[in-house]
Amino acid sequence: MYKNKSFNGAIFLCFIVLVAFIASGCTSSKSTEEVENDKEQETAKTRTYESEKGPIELPMHPERVVVIDQDYIGDVLASGITPIATTGWAFETPYFKEPLKDVENIGDKVSFSIEKVIELEPDLILTYNDEEYEALSKIAPTVLIPFGKYGDYKERILVFAEILNREKEANQFLADFDKKVETKKKELEPILNKNPKIVILEVTDKDLFLFGDSYGRGGQVIYNELQLNAPQKVVDIAFKEGWAKISQEVIPDYLGEADYILLGVRDNGVENSKEIMKSSLWNDLPAVKSGQVLTYDLNTFYFQDPIALEYQMNEISNFMESKNN
Repeated sequence: MYKNKSFNGAIFLCFIVLVAFIASGCTSSKSTEEVENDKEQETAKTRTYESEKGPIELPMHPERVVVIDQDYIGDVLASGITPIATTGWAFETPYFKEPLKDVENIGDKVSFSIEKVIELEPDLILTYNDEEYEALSKIAPTVLIPFGKYGDYKERILVFAEILNREKEANQFLADFDKKVETKKKELEPILNKNPKIVILEVTDKDLFLFGDSYGRGGQVIYNELQLNAPQKVVDIAFKEGWAKISQEVIPDYLGEADYILLGVRDNGVENSKEIMKSSLWNDLPAVKSGQVLTYDLNTFYFQDPIALEYQMNEISNFMESKNN
């Protein structure tokens, strides 16, 4: 009798194991090939990326990333990576100050210290500096991302996310940003329903520049996210290339229909802007007469990554709301 019970128990145990095995096979959402690929990715130390310079071996999970050009710092941060070094005035930009507090400053907007890059021993370098590419690529795997190639910020951040192997983090960041945009659009609905026209103007020592929807200065937020419009004449000359140079004499032609003006003054354009502000060409503009000119800080409105765009969106919307209360 004892042997029969033992035998029956063994059969029952085998039956349970068999059922569990079949169930696990039925409920698994991955094929054997997919599971093997996952295992390979977990153990692999490098992967091949098709860069502008051809195939390049990148670390599977880069940890010591150097961003040579400040223009790309926000895309890297939004992908969930804090670099070990970068350049430019990003360190003084309000929305970058905190995440960059422990990051090494290795240069300004136009130059960097290659000696410092060597000392930092990066495992990945990101740049648009074609002239220094060869030198940088001897230090660590270097990916060249041509400046201006990706005008759409969503496309650009996903390119960086692929390089950094952080697609999940980047997609989540973009999804969260989309929600913030929708919330802001609802808040601004009374203003947006009036279909106001808005122009972005920047002053240098000798020239004036209009900006479109792909060259920073808040253009992506204004025209693409909040879906405001520019006067058609501005669209015709500035939106294809992202910017256009105009002379002071034609200010009324391009800004005369604007309900709002975003004005940026570069360091070398202060005196020129003072002369323009004194002119009747400027003071007779409807937006100037109604006080609907927002002077932006170039350091904060220059960038065009999702972190910068959220800041710009809040600044622009707060200004517009203040003028409609």
